Amino acid sequence: MSRVYFISDLHLGHRRVLEFHDGFRSKSLGVQTIEEHDEMIFDHWNETVKKRDVVFVLGDLGYNLEPIAKLPGHKRVLLGNHDELHIYDYLEYFDNVIGNIRYKNHWLCHIPMHETELYGRSVIHGHTHSSGIADPRYINVCVEFTRGKLIDFQDIKMGKYTTYDKVNKKFEDINWD
Repeated sequence: MSRVYFISDLHLGHRRVLEFHDGFRSKSLGVQTIEEHDEMIFDHWNETVKKRDVVFVLGDLGYNLEPIAKLPGHKRVLLGNHDELHIYDYLEYFDNVIGNIRYKNHWLCHIPMHETELYGRSVIHGHTHSSGIADPRYINVCVEFTRGKLIDFQDIKMGKYTTYDKVNKKFEDINWD
């Protein structure tokens, strides 16, 4: 049985991303270099995703895209504010390039939608990195919150994966369980 996974804001090869937000990403992943960062994300992907699974990457891919082509799964990307290549370039690494869409009573987007646009749905998003929205309708799948792991849609549906209870806190004050 295939599964569906989400992750956002990979920023592959983007050295400065480890410094942002007082080093939140570096702390959450336990890495010191961008090479360790990228390798950790690829390792988690390879350990988790099977050939028939679907992976939605919700934007901000970064600069080191070549390894994505070798990763398992049906890969779909929703471009973010830092994704500046032509769509055809992304199609070398992804099966599909999509815009904001509804997926099983959730919105998928890079930048979180305004609450008046949710129309009774939750939103699975990225963009906000170590901050976010303290509202259970907003599910942040940025690498900082996923700790580099891909998030199974079943965990989102069952409420096992949440972020509203972790936003706007210092790294040391977050309960990761």
